[in-house]
Amino acid sequence: MNNAIYKVLWIDDETDIVQGYQLLAGFRNIQLIHFANWREALPTLEKEFDELTAIILDANCKLNENDLAPSEFFLGNVLSSLMRMFGERHREIPWYILSAGTMTNFDTITNVLINSERRSHEQDWGKTVYLKTDFQNQAENNPLFDCIRRVGENYSNNIVLYRHKDTFKYLGDGKLICDDARKVLLKALAVVYFPEENINYAFAGNPLRQVLEYLFRSANTKGLLPDEFFKDGKPILWDSMQYMCGKDPSNIKFRYGNPGEYIFPERQNYLLLNILNYVNEESHTGGKEKYVIDIESKDMFFGFVFQLMNIIKCYGSYVEHHLDIEQNKLKMTPVSERSSQKISQPQKPIVEFIKNDTAASLIGKVFPVINMSSFPTVGGCKVAKGLQLKVLQRVRIEEVIENTEKDAKQYPFIVTKVTLQE
Repeated sequence: MNNAIYKVLWIDDETDIVQGYQLLAGFRNIQLIHFANWREALPTLEKEFDELTAIILDANCKLNENDLAPSEFFLGNVLSSLMRMFGERHREIPWYILSAGTMTNFDTITNVLINSERRSHEQDWGKTVYLKTDFQNQAENNPLFDCIRRVGENYSNNIVLYRHKDTFKYLGDGKLICDDARKVLLKALAVVYFPEENINYAFAGNPLRQVLEYLFRSANTKGLLPDEFFKDGKPILWDSMQYMCGKDPSNIKFRYGNPGEYIFPERQNYLLLNILNYVNEESHTGGKEKYVIDIESKDMFFGFVFQLMNIIKCYGSYVEHHLDIEQNKLKMTPVSERSSQKISQPQKPIVEFIKNDTAASLIGKVFPVINMSSFPTVGGCKVAKGLQLKVLQRVRIEEVIENTEKDAKQYPFIVTKVTLQE
């Protein structure tokens, strides 16, 4: 698993010693995140909690930056806080003590603080206490780092990262799509692969919509999505999708390139349609609404997560072959120009095709109610405003009428009568 990165939080006030271990850690794909005291380390611990492979603690260290000397109560205070955090987040991070062992009553103190629960983990996590003197003059040998590497290989996030390295190479700090998107997608996949660890896991907002928003923001920085597709700092999802798929956006007078040009081909257009039908307007990246992955929704959610990864890979590959931002911006073409080009090549309107060939076939069919941004849809049709339907209800279409509103191109029919199905 050479492509996985093992993040390790190390709290030790002897900065020079930690720096000396950086090279040995790097050989094992271990990223050391070092702090000289507990107070400074705490915000990073809370932020990176789900991605940490291990925690290394000095036995005699400073609790606060301004402390004049290390505290003999460091381990007791820190371990108490860690146990409380593990309980609140329903996950334990393997932790180790790496110390010079010179503290008064070192053996007694560590034996008292290492509780029976930590000792029960030693078969999986390895031993708890390591002495710095054991690693001196041992060249590249480091039993602690070897142990952390072994534990990390079985850690769920690293398993996910390894299985989907072709997707995650495009996400993270300094990469194509930001690290916030990486964290959201990583957790979504952990829910997929390890449901027993994430029963009824709640996201702050729909993670599918959030990652799409981050992708569209990335496209904007690469000249592949104009500023007109953003409102109040948030991407207009439907129009952004239409633009990047080479379609005419419904509310913006620009399209991408000439007819037949696109960023996302027809297959990804279909996947995006599925995802946008599933997400809702209130689940944007700044949203705090709770989105729970429960038993009833998990299968549908899992499927969309994998579709989203396909979209990310398609987008990443496109950007790799279109790195010139100014050239990308030149692809922005007014919709009116496209309309004039189509005069010489008349085509049968999509709406007419649907009306003539599929309207009657909708009657009697059973579909789930899904949410299309700001309104529900059934079988690709809008739902009449008078119908009070809930998302994921199954209904049989009894009656449809022609849609004469401005979005008739996307939704040629309005469902006016349905029968609820058990």
